[in-house]
Amino acid sequence: MNETVQSTETSVPTNAPAIARPFETTLGSSSAGAAPLLMDVKLPVRVRMGRTKLSLRAITELGNGSVVELDCSVNHPVEVVVNDRVIAEGEIVIVGGNYGVRITQIAGAAPIETQSGTEHELRNLSERLK
Repeated sequence: MNETVQSTETSVPTNAPAIARPFETTLGSSSAGAAPLLMDVKLPVRVRMGRTKLSLRAITELGNGSVVELDCSVNHPVEVVVNDRVIAEGEIVIVGGNYGVRITQIAGAAPIETQSGTEHELRNLSERLK
């Protein structure tokens, strides 16, 4: 297959404003081609154990040894949050002396394990996210 390629060169004065041109790669112009490039982008991940509300007085009285009680039990799942969106739920584990999270459910997926009260907790979670 013979193709003829023409090249056109234009000189632009140095004081002329720059013209933005679309970025093109050899992968093509589809967004699917960009997906592998984005897979190594690091995103901040937070793990949310629970919440509470404190008065300003209670906050100013906090000090070393103070305990802040959260709105969840020890067996309550934690939320894995990326970009202010809950992407999964899990349970706290110890890994080599550090805390970790064992994923028990991906957001929008069916529960991995069925526990009593889990459906109720998920509905509450869903309502809080609305």
